[in-house]
Amino acid sequence: MVFNGDGSRIFRNLFMIMMGSIMVLRQLSGFIFSRSTGWQFPELFFSDSMFECNFGLAPYLFALLIVQSLFPASSEKSPLFWNLRRTHIQLVLCLANILPKTIVWWAISGVVVGFSAAILISIQRRSGHWGGKVKTSTVEKQGWEAEVYEAMLEEDESFSDSTMIGEGTPFKEKKSGASIWTALAYILPTLILVALVLVGGNQIHTFRPDVTTDLLNSTVEPHTSYLLTLVLMTAPRKHGATYIKETLSSYLANFPDEEVDPLYSRIQIVVYTHFTDFPGYDEAKSYFDTIPKARKHVRWVREEGSEKNQRKHLVNAIRKIGTSEDTVYLGVMEDDFPFCEGGWQEMLNTIYAANQKVQNHCGIFVGTGGSGLIFKRSVALTASFILENDLQTHAQGLVTPPPDISLQKCLMGEHEYCSSCAGNMVISKTLLQKHLGYNSSTSGDGYDKNQFQCGWRQPFNGLPDVHTF
Repeated sequence: MVFNGDGSRIFRNLFMIMMGSIMVLRQLSGFIFSRSTGWQFPELFFSDSMFECNFGLAPYLFALLIVQSLFPASSEKSPLFWNLRRTHIQLVLCLANILPKTIVWWAISGVVVGFSAAILISIQRRSGHWGGKVKTSTVEKQGWEAEVYEAMLEEDESFSDSTMIGEGTPFKEKKSGASIWTALAYILPTLILVALVLVGGNQIHTFRPDVTTDLLNSTVEPHTSYLLTLVLMTAPRKHGATYIKETLSSYLANFPDEEVDPLYSRIQIVVYTHFTDFPGYDEAKSYFDTIPKARKHVRWVREEGSEKNQRKHLVNAIRKIGTSEDTVYLGVMEDDFPFCEGGWQEMLNTIYAANQKVQNHCGIFVGTGGSGLIFKRSVALTASFILENDLQTHAQGLVTPPPDISLQKCLMGEHEYCSSCAGNMVISKTLLQKHLGYNSSTSGDGYDKNQFQCGWRQPFNGLPDVHTF
Protein backbone atom coordinates (compact mmCIF):
# COMPACT_ATOMS: atom_id res chain seq x y z
CA MET A 1 0.00 0.00 0.00
CA VAL A 2 1.62 3.26 -1.15
CA PHE A 3 -0.63 5.51 0.94
CA ASN A 4 -1.76 4.41 4.39
CA GLY A 5 -4.84 5.76 6.09
CA ASP A 6 -7.22 7.25 3.51
CA GLY A 7 -5.09 6.00 0.62
CA SER A 8 -7.87 5.63 -1.94
CA ARG A 9 -8.95 9.23 -1.55
CA ILE A 10 -5.36 10.51 -1.76
CA PHE A 11 -4.68 8.47 -4.90
CA ARG A 12 -7.93 9.54 -6.55
CA ASN A 13 -7.31 13.23 -5.91
CA LEU A 14 -3.69 12.98 -6.98
CA PHE A 15 -4.62 11.22 -10.22
CA MET A 16 -7.27 13.82 -11.05
CA ILE A 17 -4.71 16.58 -10.49
CA MET A 18 -2.23 14.70 -12.68
CA MET A 19 -4.77 14.43 -15.50
CA GLY A 20 -5.51 18.14 -15.39
CA SER A 21 -1.82 18.99 -15.20
CA ILE A 22 -1.05 16.85 -18.24
CA MET A 23 -3.65 18.68 -20.33
CA VAL A 24 -2.44 22.09 -19.19
CA LEU A 25 1.22 21.19 -19.73
CA ARG A 26 0.53 19.93 -23.25
CA GLN A 27 -1.18 23.16 -24.24
CA LEU A 28 1.48 25.26 -22.54
CA SER A 29 4.36 23.37 -24.17
CA GLY A 30 2.68 23.74 -27.56
CA PHE A 31 2.64 27.50 -27.09
CA ILE A 32 6.09 27.88 -25.53
CA PHE A 33 7.92 25.79 -28.12
CA SER A 34 6.14 27.25 -31.12
CA ARG A 35 4.50 30.65 -31.08
CA SER A 36 6.44 31.91 -28.06
CA THR A 37 10.08 30.92 -28.59
CA GLY A 38 9.74 30.47 -32.37
CA TRP A 39 10.36 34.17 -32.89
CA GLN A 40 13.52 34.78 -30.87
CA PHE A 41 15.04 31.38 -30.05
CA PRO A 42 15.11 29.15 -33.15
CA GLU A 43 16.91 26.39 -31.26
CA LEU A 44 13.82 26.05 -29.03
CA PHE A 45 11.32 26.06 -31.90
CA PHE A 46 9.59 22.74 -32.62
CA SER A 47 6.85 23.04 -35.20
CA ASP A 48 5.45 19.60 -34.29
CA SER A 49 4.56 20.91 -30.84
CA MET A 50 1.72 22.82 -32.54
CA PHE A 51 0.43 20.21 -34.94
CA GLU A 52 0.84 16.92 -33.12
CA CYS A 53 -2.54 15.33 -32.44
CA ASN A 54 -3.36 14.64 -28.78
CA PHE A 55 -5.23 11.37 -28.55
CA GLY A 56 -5.23 8.25 -26.40
CA LEU A 57 -4.41 7.47 -22.79
CA ALA A 58 -0.63 7.32 -23.29
CA PRO A 59 0.33 10.32 -21.10
CA TYR A 60 -1.79 9.12 -18.16
CA LEU A 61 -0.27 5.66 -18.37
CA PHE A 62 3.24 7.10 -18.51
CA ALA A 63 2.52 9.33 -15.53
CA LEU A 64 1.38 6.33 -13.49
CA LEU A 65 4.38 4.35 -14.70
CA ILE A 66 6.81 6.98 -13.42
CA VAL A 67 5.01 7.10 -10.07
CA GLN A 68 5.02 3.30 -9.90
CA SER A 69 8.79 3.24 -10.48
CA LEU A 70 9.16 4.98 -7.11
CA PHE A 71 7.82 1.83 -5.45
CA PRO A 72 9.42 -1.16 -7.12
CA ALA A 73 8.20 -4.48 -5.82
CA SER A 74 10.11 -7.71 -6.26
CA SER A 75 11.01 -10.67 -4.11
CA GLU A 76 14.41 -10.90 -5.74
CA LYS A 77 17.29 -10.49 -3.35
CA SER A 78 19.94 -9.96 -5.98
CA PRO A 79 19.95 -6.43 -7.46
CA LEU A 80 20.86 -7.72 -10.90
CA PHE A 81 20.13 -5.54 -13.91
CA TRP A 82 18.02 -8.17 -15.62
CA ASN A 83 15.67 -8.77 -12.68
CA LEU A 84 12.15 -8.05 -13.96
CA ARG A 85 9.93 -5.64 -12.05
CA ARG A 86 6.34 -4.88 -12.76
CA THR A 87 7.38 -1.42 -13.94
CA HIS A 88 9.50 -3.03 -16.64
CA ILE A 89 6.52 -4.92 -17.99
CA GLN A 90 4.34 -1.79 -17.82
CA LEU A 91 7.06 0.16 -19.60
CA VAL A 92 7.23 -2.31 -22.48
CA LEU A 93 3.45 -2.32 -22.86
CA CYS A 94 3.25 1.49 -22.83
CA LEU A 95 6.05 1.90 -25.38
CA ALA A 96 4.58 -0.77 -27.64
CA ASN A 97 1.33 1.19 -27.58
CA ILE A 98 2.78 4.56 -28.61
CA LEU A 99 5.73 3.69 -30.87
CA PRO A 100 3.56 3.34 -34.01
CA LYS A 101 2.23 6.88 -33.41
CA THR A 102 3.66 10.39 -33.48
CA ILE A 103 2.60 11.64 -30.06
CA VAL A 104 5.89 12.49 -28.42
CA TRP A 105 4.71 15.84 -26.99
CA TRP A 106 1.50 14.29 -25.68
CA ALA A 107 3.36 11.39 -24.03
CA ILE A 108 6.24 13.53 -22.69
CA SER A 109 3.66 15.70 -20.92
CA GLY A 110 2.61 12.63 -18.95
CA VAL A 111 6.22 11.73 -18.18
CA VAL A 112 6.98 15.20 -16.81
CA VAL A 113 3.82 15.29 -14.68
CA GLY A 114 4.48 11.75 -13.45
CA PHE A 115 8.01 12.74 -12.44
CA SER A 116 6.71 15.76 -10.54
CA ALA A 117 4.06 13.65 -8.80
CA ALA A 118 6.63 11.01 -7.80
CA ILE A 119 8.89 13.65 -6.26
CA LEU A 120 5.91 15.15 -4.41
CA ILE A 121 4.97 11.73 -3.03
CA SER A 122 8.54 11.11 -1.93
CA ILE A 123 8.71 14.47 -0.12
CA GLN A 124 5.34 13.93 1.57
CA ARG A 125 6.27 10.48 2.80
CA ARG A 126 9.63 11.71 3.98
CA SER A 127 7.90 14.34 6.08
CA GLY A 128 5.60 11.76 7.66
CA HIS A 129 2.52 12.21 5.47
CA TRP A 130 0.87 9.86 2.97
CA GLY A 131 2.25 6.79 4.72
CA GLY A 132 5.15 8.45 6.44
CA LYS A 133 4.68 6.45 9.76
CA VAL A 134 3.64 2.87 9.35
CA LYS A 135 4.16 -0.42 11.16
CA THR A 136 5.98 -3.14 9.27
CA SER A 137 6.17 -6.67 10.61
CA THR A 138 9.18 -8.92 10.21
CA VAL A 139 7.23 -11.08 7.77
CA GLU A 140 6.20 -8.07 5.67
CA LYS A 141 9.70 -6.70 5.82
CA GLN A 142 11.04 -9.84 4.13
CA GLY A 143 8.78 -9.09 1.17
CA TRP A 144 10.42 -5.75 0.57
CA GLU A 145 12.99 -5.62 -2.15
CA ALA A 146 16.39 -5.89 -0.52
CA GLU A 147 17.84 -2.78 -2.16
CA VAL A 148 14.96 -0.58 -1.01
CA TYR A 149 15.06 -1.88 2.56
CA GLU A 150 18.82 -1.54 2.85
CA ALA A 151 18.75 2.00 1.47
CA MET A 152 16.10 3.00 3.99
CA LEU A 153 17.99 1.30 6.79
CA GLU A 154 21.15 3.22 5.95
CA GLU A 155 19.49 6.59 5.54
CA ASP A 156 16.68 6.53 8.08
CA GLU A 157 17.69 6.61 11.72
CA SER A 158 14.09 6.38 12.87
CA PHE A 159 14.07 2.60 12.59
CA SER A 160 13.72 1.24 16.13
CA ASP A 161 12.32 -1.84 17.88
CA SER A 162 8.78 -1.21 18.98
CA THR A 163 6.14 -2.90 21.06
CA MET A 164 4.92 -6.44 20.69
CA ILE A 165 1.43 -7.05 19.39
CA GLY A 166 -0.77 -10.11 19.59
CA GLU A 167 1.28 -13.29 19.92
CA GLY A 168 4.51 -11.34 20.14
CA THR A 169 5.07 -10.53 16.50
CA PRO A 170 7.90 -8.03 16.48
CA PHE A 171 7.37 -4.75 14.69
CA LYS A 172 9.74 -2.07 13.57
CA GLU A 173 8.61 1.48 13.23
CA LYS A 174 10.06 3.31 10.29
CA LYS A 175 9.74 6.37 8.22
CA SER A 176 8.66 4.88 4.93
CA GLY A 177 9.69 7.79 2.73
CA ALA A 178 13.19 7.44 1.31
CA SER A 179 15.32 10.48 0.60
CA ILE A 180 14.98 12.49 -2.58
CA TRP A 181 18.21 10.99 -3.90
CA THR A 182 16.92 7.48 -3.36
CA ALA A 183 13.67 8.39 -5.09
CA LEU A 184 15.58 9.84 -8.03
CA ALA A 185 17.64 6.66 -8.25
CA TYR A 186 14.44 4.71 -8.91
CA ILE A 187 12.64 7.27 -11.06
CA LEU A 188 15.35 8.60 -13.38
CA PRO A 189 16.28 5.35 -15.18
CA THR A 190 12.67 4.81 -16.20
CA LEU A 191 12.18 8.46 -17.09
CA ILE A 192 15.36 8.67 -19.19
CA LEU A 193 14.59 5.44 -21.02
CA VAL A 194 11.05 6.57 -21.82
CA ALA A 195 12.25 9.98 -23.03
CA LEU A 196 14.92 8.48 -25.27
CA VAL A 197 12.52 5.99 -26.84
CA LEU A 198 9.85 8.66 -27.37
CA VAL A 199 12.24 11.15 -28.96
CA GLY A 200 13.90 8.45 -31.06
CA GLY A 201 10.54 7.14 -32.26
CA ASN A 202 9.44 10.66 -33.12
CA GLN A 203 12.58 11.22 -35.19
CA ILE A 204 11.80 8.09 -37.18
CA HIS A 205 8.18 9.11 -37.73
CA THR A 206 8.98 12.70 -38.76
CA PHE A 207 12.06 12.01 -40.89
CA ARG A 208 11.55 13.03 -44.50
CA PRO A 209 14.37 12.49 -47.01
CA ASP A 210 15.30 15.39 -49.25
CA VAL A 211 13.63 15.32 -52.62
CA THR A 212 16.05 14.60 -55.45
CA THR A 213 16.31 16.90 -58.45
CA ASP A 214 15.38 13.97 -60.73
CA LEU A 215 12.16 13.35 -58.84
CA LEU A 216 11.27 17.04 -58.62
CA ASN A 217 11.97 17.60 -62.30
CA SER A 218 9.86 14.63 -63.43
CA THR A 219 6.99 15.39 -61.04
CA VAL A 220 6.36 19.13 -61.43
CA GLU A 221 5.24 19.98 -64.99
CA PRO A 222 8.29 18.57 -66.78
CA HIS A 223 7.15 19.99 -70.14
CA THR A 224 7.26 23.60 -68.90
CA SER A 225 10.54 25.28 -69.83
CA TYR A 226 11.36 26.58 -66.35
CA LEU A 227 10.38 25.09 -63.03
CA LEU A 228 11.44 28.12 -61.03
CA THR A 229 12.16 31.73 -61.94
CA LEU A 230 13.22 33.92 -59.02
CA VAL A 231 12.89 37.67 -59.48
CA LEU A 232 15.40 39.41 -57.24
CA MET A 233 14.03 42.89 -56.60
CA THR A 234 16.71 45.48 -55.94
CA ALA A 235 16.70 49.24 -55.42
CA PRO A 236 18.97 51.86 -53.83
CA ARG A 237 19.00 51.67 -50.02
CA LYS A 238 19.71 54.02 -47.15
CA HIS A 239 23.34 55.01 -46.67
CA GLY A 240 24.28 53.35 -49.96
CA ALA A 241 24.00 49.83 -48.48
CA THR A 242 23.89 46.98 -50.98
CA TYR A 243 23.44 43.26 -50.43
CA ILE A 244 23.13 41.96 -53.98
CA LYS A 245 26.47 40.12 -53.97
CA GLU A 246 25.89 38.21 -50.75
CA THR A 247 22.28 37.37 -51.55
CA LEU A 248 22.88 36.31 -55.14
CA SER A 249 25.92 34.25 -54.09
CA SER A 250 23.74 32.27 -51.65
CA TYR A 251 21.39 31.45 -54.54
CA LEU A 252 24.11 30.43 -56.99
CA ALA A 253 25.83 28.24 -54.38
CA ASN A 254 22.80 25.94 -54.61
CA PHE A 255 22.40 25.95 -58.37
CA PRO A 256 23.56 22.83 -60.26
CA ASP A 257 27.04 22.96 -61.76
CA GLU A 258 26.70 20.25 -64.36
CA GLU A 259 24.42 20.00 -67.36
CA VAL A 260 23.51 16.42 -66.44
CA ASP A 261 21.50 17.75 -63.50
CA PRO A 262 17.85 17.85 -64.62
CA LEU A 263 17.33 21.29 -63.05
CA TYR A 264 20.38 22.80 -64.77
CA SER A 265 18.22 24.40 -67.45
CA ARG A 266 15.00 24.75 -65.44
CA ILE A 267 15.90 27.36 -62.83
CA GLN A 268 16.95 30.95 -63.32
CA ILE A 269 17.31 34.27 -61.50
CA VAL A 270 16.27 37.64 -62.84
CA VAL A 271 17.85 40.62 -61.05
CA TYR A 272 15.41 43.46 -61.64
CA THR A 273 15.57 47.21 -60.98
CA HIS A 274 13.86 50.25 -62.42
CA PHE A 275 16.51 52.74 -61.37
CA THR A 276 18.69 54.25 -64.04
CA ASP A 277 21.28 55.47 -61.55
CA PHE A 278 22.09 52.56 -59.27
CA PRO A 279 25.84 51.98 -58.68
CA GLY A 280 25.22 48.91 -56.50
CA TYR A 281 23.45 47.19 -59.39
CA ASP A 282 26.26 48.05 -61.81
CA GLU A 283 28.95 46.77 -59.45
CA ALA A 284 27.13 43.50 -58.82
CA LYS A 285 26.54 42.92 -62.55
CA SER A 286 30.20 43.52 -63.35
CA TYR A 287 31.23 41.09 -60.61
CA PHE A 288 28.88 38.25 -61.57
CA ASP A 289 29.53 38.62 -65.30
CA THR A 290 32.95 37.07 -64.60
CA ILE A 291 31.43 33.93 -63.01
CA PRO A 292 30.40 31.17 -65.48
CA LYS A 293 27.54 29.87 -63.31
CA ALA A 294 26.10 33.38 -63.02
CA ARG A 295 26.33 33.91 -66.77
CA LYS A 296 24.30 30.75 -67.25
CA HIS A 297 21.60 31.23 -64.62
CA VAL A 298 21.31 35.01 -64.03
CA ARG A 299 19.61 37.61 -66.20
CA TRP A 300 19.92 41.32 -65.49
CA VAL A 301 16.91 43.52 -66.27
CA ARG A 302 16.98 47.28 -65.81
CA GLU A 303 14.23 49.69 -66.71
CA GLU A 304 14.78 53.41 -66.76
CA GLY A 305 13.44 55.44 -63.88
CA SER A 306 14.14 57.04 -60.51
CA GLU A 307 10.82 56.92 -58.68
CA LYS A 308 10.87 55.09 -55.35
CA ASN A 309 7.56 53.31 -55.61
CA GLN A 310 7.64 49.68 -54.46
CA ARG A 311 4.17 48.84 -55.79
CA LYS A 312 5.00 50.13 -59.26
CA HIS A 313 8.34 48.36 -59.08
CA LEU A 314 6.63 45.04 -58.33
CA VAL A 315 3.89 45.45 -60.94
CA ASN A 316 6.42 46.14 -63.69
CA ALA A 317 8.70 43.27 -62.66
CA ILE A 318 5.95 40.65 -62.31
CA ARG A 319 4.34 41.54 -65.62
CA LYS A 320 7.56 41.82 -67.57
CA ILE A 321 8.95 38.49 -66.35
CA GLY A 322 5.62 36.72 -65.95
CA THR A 323 4.52 37.37 -69.53
CA SER A 324 7.86 36.60 -71.19
CA GLU A 325 8.96 33.45 -69.32
CA ASP A 326 7.38 30.01 -69.55
CA THR A 327 7.79 29.04 -65.90
CA VAL A 328 5.83 27.03 -63.34
CA TYR A 329 6.72 29.26 -60.40
CA LEU A 330 7.55 32.94 -60.26
CA GLY A 331 9.23 33.89 -57.01
CA VAL A 332 9.39 37.41 -55.61
CA MET A 333 12.61 37.89 -53.63
CA GLU A 334 14.24 40.88 -51.98
CA ASP A 335 17.94 41.57 -52.41
CA ASP A 336 18.69 41.49 -48.66
CA PHE A 337 17.31 37.99 -47.99
CA PRO A 338 19.96 35.36 -48.78
CA PHE A 339 19.15 31.69 -48.27
CA CYS A 340 20.06 30.06 -44.98
CA GLU A 341 22.26 27.00 -44.88
CA GLY A 342 20.09 24.15 -46.14
CA GLY A 343 17.32 26.62 -46.97
CA TRP A 344 17.42 26.01 -50.72
CA GLN A 345 16.90 22.27 -50.33
CA GLU A 346 14.07 22.88 -47.86
CA MET A 347 12.45 25.14 -50.44
CA LEU A 348 12.66 22.35 -53.05
CA ASN A 349 11.24 19.91 -50.48
CA THR A 350 8.33 22.28 -49.84
CA ILE A 351 7.63 22.69 -53.55
CA TYR A 352 7.54 18.93 -53.98
CA ALA A 353 5.30 18.42 -50.94
CA ALA A 354 2.93 21.12 -52.18
CA ASN A 355 2.54 19.39 -55.54
CA GLN A 356 1.98 16.02 -53.91
CA LYS A 357 -0.38 17.02 -51.11
CA VAL A 358 -1.99 20.35 -52.08
CA GLN A 359 -2.34 20.12 -55.83
CA ASN A 360 -4.52 23.24 -56.09
CA HIS A 361 -2.02 25.43 -54.24
CA CYS A 362 -1.30 28.88 -55.61
CA GLY A 363 2.28 29.02 -54.39
CA ILE A 364 4.50 28.66 -51.36
CA PHE A 365 5.89 31.11 -48.82
CA VAL A 366 9.34 30.41 -47.39
CA GLY A 367 10.37 33.86 -46.16
CA THR A 368 8.72 36.86 -44.61
CA GLY A 369 7.51 40.28 -45.69
CA GLY A 370 7.89 40.62 -49.46
CA SER A 371 10.60 37.98 -49.87
CA GLY A 372 10.16 34.26 -50.39
CA LEU A 373 6.72 34.57 -52.02
CA ILE A 374 6.83 31.92 -54.76
CA PHE A 375 3.67 32.11 -56.88
CA LYS A 376 2.31 29.95 -59.61
CA ARG A 377 2.91 32.19 -62.65
CA SER A 378 -0.76 32.87 -63.36
CA VAL A 379 -1.39 33.79 -59.73
CA ALA A 380 1.58 36.18 -59.74
CA LEU A 381 0.09 37.98 -62.75
CA THR A 382 -3.25 38.17 -60.94
CA ALA A 383 -1.49 39.64 -57.89
CA SER A 384 -0.04 42.38 -60.09
CA PHE A 385 -3.59 43.66 -60.72
CA ILE A 386 -4.16 43.87 -56.97
CA LEU A 387 -1.04 45.99 -56.65
CA GLU A 388 -2.18 48.13 -59.59
CA ASN A 389 -5.52 48.77 -57.87
CA ASP A 390 -3.62 49.72 -54.72
CA LEU A 391 -1.60 52.20 -56.78
CA GLN A 392 -4.76 53.88 -58.01
CA THR A 393 -6.32 53.88 -54.54
CA HIS A 394 -3.16 55.37 -53.03
CA ALA A 395 -3.10 58.07 -55.72
CA GLN A 396 -6.57 59.11 -54.56
CA GLY A 397 -5.23 59.67 -51.07
CA LEU A 398 -6.86 56.60 -49.55
CA VAL A 399 -5.20 54.13 -47.22
CA THR A 400 -3.85 50.95 -48.83
CA PRO A 401 -2.04 47.95 -47.33
CA PRO A 402 1.73 47.66 -47.85
CA PRO A 403 2.58 45.82 -51.08
CA ASP A 404 3.99 42.77 -49.30
CA ILE A 405 0.74 42.38 -47.35
CA SER A 406 -1.27 42.58 -50.58
CA LEU A 407 0.84 39.79 -52.09
CA GLN A 408 0.48 37.66 -48.97
CA LYS A 409 -3.29 38.12 -48.93
CA CYS A 410 -3.48 37.00 -52.54
CA LEU A 411 -1.50 33.85 -51.76
CA MET A 412 -3.81 33.15 -48.82
CA GLY A 413 -6.94 33.71 -50.91
CA GLU A 414 -8.10 36.68 -48.83
CA HIS A 415 -8.53 38.96 -51.85
CA GLU A 416 -11.45 38.54 -54.24
CA TYR A 417 -9.06 38.32 -57.20
CA CYS A 418 -7.37 35.30 -55.60
CA SER A 419 -10.35 33.66 -53.91
CA SER A 420 -9.49 30.29 -55.46
CA CYS A 421 -6.32 30.24 -53.31
CA ALA A 422 -8.26 30.14 -50.04
CA GLY A 423 -7.21 27.20 -47.89
CA ASN A 424 -4.43 26.21 -50.30
CA MET A 425 -1.49 28.24 -49.04
CA VAL A 426 1.68 26.21 -48.46
CA ILE A 427 4.54 27.39 -46.27
CA SER A 428 7.79 26.11 -44.82
CA LYS A 429 7.97 25.47 -41.08
CA THR A 430 10.70 28.05 -40.54
CA LEU A 431 12.21 31.00 -42.37
CA LEU A 432 14.53 29.71 -45.06
CA GLN A 433 16.03 33.17 -45.63
CA LYS A 434 17.69 35.59 -43.25
CA HIS A 435 17.33 39.35 -43.19
CA LEU A 436 20.49 41.37 -43.81
CA GLY A 437 19.06 44.83 -44.40
CA TYR A 438 17.54 45.31 -40.96
CA ASN A 439 18.89 48.90 -40.72
CA SER A 440 18.58 49.92 -44.37
CA SER A 441 15.00 49.08 -45.22
CA THR A 442 13.61 50.83 -48.29
CA SER A 443 10.45 51.52 -46.27
CA GLY A 444 9.86 52.17 -42.58
CA ASP A 445 12.42 52.62 -39.82
CA GLY A 446 14.08 49.23 -40.08
CA TYR A 447 14.17 46.27 -37.73
CA ASP A 448 16.16 44.83 -34.90
CA LYS A 449 19.36 43.05 -35.91
CA ASN A 450 18.16 39.72 -34.53
CA GLN A 451 14.76 39.77 -36.18
CA PHE A 452 13.73 37.49 -39.03
CA GLN A 453 16.73 35.19 -39.02
CA CYS A 454 17.35 31.58 -40.01
CA GLY A 455 15.25 29.04 -38.14
CA TRP A 456 12.60 31.52 -36.99
CA ARG A 457 9.03 30.31 -37.11
CA GLN A 458 7.47 31.18 -40.43
CA PRO A 459 4.93 33.89 -39.46
CA PHE A 460 1.98 31.94 -40.86
CA ASN A 461 2.98 28.66 -39.23
CA GLY A 462 0.12 27.72 -36.91
CA LEU A 463 -2.73 29.30 -38.84
CA PRO A 464 -5.55 26.80 -39.37
CA ASP A 465 -5.96 27.36 -43.13
CA VAL A 466 -2.27 27.01 -43.99
CA HIS A 467 -0.45 23.83 -45.00
CA THR A 468 2.93 23.57 -43.30
CA PHE A 469 5.63 21.26 -44.65
